[in-house]
Amino acid sequence: AGVAPRPPAAVAARGLVVGRETALSALQQCWAQAQQGVRQMVMVTGEAGIGKTTLVDRFVAQVRATATLWLARGQCIEQHGAGEAYLPLLEALGRLGRGPQGAHLVAVLQQYAPSWLLHLPALVAADVYESLQRRAGGTTRERMLRELAEAVEVVTAERPLVLVLEDLHWSDYATLDLLAVLARRQEAARLLVLGTYRPVDALQASHPVHTMFQELQRRSLSTELHLDYLSEASVFSYVSKRCGGMSVPEGLSPLLHQRTNGNPFFLTILMDEVMRQGILHAGDGQWALASDLVTLDIGVPESLRRLIEQQLEQVAPEDQKLLEAASVIGKEFSVAALAVGVEQGVEDVETRCAAWAR
Repeated sequence: AGVAPRPPAAVAARGLVVGRETALSALQQCWAQAQQGVRQMVMVTGEAGIGKTTLVDRFVAQVRATATLWLARGQCIEQHGAGEAYLPLLEALGRLGRGPQGAHLVAVLQQYAPSWLLHLPALVAADVYESLQRRAGGTTRERMLRELAEAVEVVTAERPLVLVLEDLHWSDYATLDLLAVLARRQEAARLLVLGTYRPVDALQASHPVHTMFQELQRRSLSTELHLDYLSEASVFSYVSKRCGGMSVPEGLSPLLHQRTNGNPFFLTILMDEVMRQGILHAGDGQWALASDLVTLDIGVPESLRRLIEQQLEQVAPEDQKLLEAASVIGKEFSVAALAVGVEQGVEDVETRCAAWAR
């Protein structure tokens, strides 16, 4: 749940990685450093639908095909109220503990981070769990941070660890504390932490994730890979790949770029709609349009319309009124014209528009 939920898995699976060669190259460089024992913390940022998860999935597939490693993944979720501390980390450790090398990981945790196994009772026998309860009595926050940091250094001595944590703009603060500790420790560790988050969502919710990673970045302890919209050339590449390399109608890619502004999720949905409606169809070794581009009216697909409406529902009613008036004026509008349209003061409208822009 959230203002802008991640695109459905079925849709994301149809996405193709285009226009992200620079980002993939940067991730590979960080991975090379991590394999040498220089711990790396990389944050992939951008708005909803920009392709953060698709990029991470492609990179993970590449490294898994070429190296033996630990791979742990955790997912942050939007929580209304006090959430469980370390939730995405516990999810990641739980998955590793149930994996092929789980017994070895549990043994390391039992020796170096017993307080964490107390939060993962399914990984140990009942008698072991009782013993852990006696050993870890009165565990403090500082002790948990130190224990897992040491355990990470032990497990990465055997093989490198890629820790993927998604949607950190919804993370609990304890998870951020641990990430800061992992980034600041000087000991060698073949560790690559790969996180994703949406800066705008973090700023709107006054979540500290963006501020924390900016500070780590200033200290050269973290790297940010900000994903922007796809260029028109990348949109053309995407359309060509979706069409199996066959010739596509001239002008279709610029039209899709204009309609989506290069947002990968919007592009995927709109391309699906074009094919579903038969607007674009194959024949005689090439693709053709059912009508010329001048009269072509793709419309807004229903799934995309619902996503936009869900986001707008989260906007305050007085701001919805301003947005409605602005949409009538056009894609570009002056504050003065908007103020007249809603019969409000120019200064107040300008202040609220400035807040939207931020």
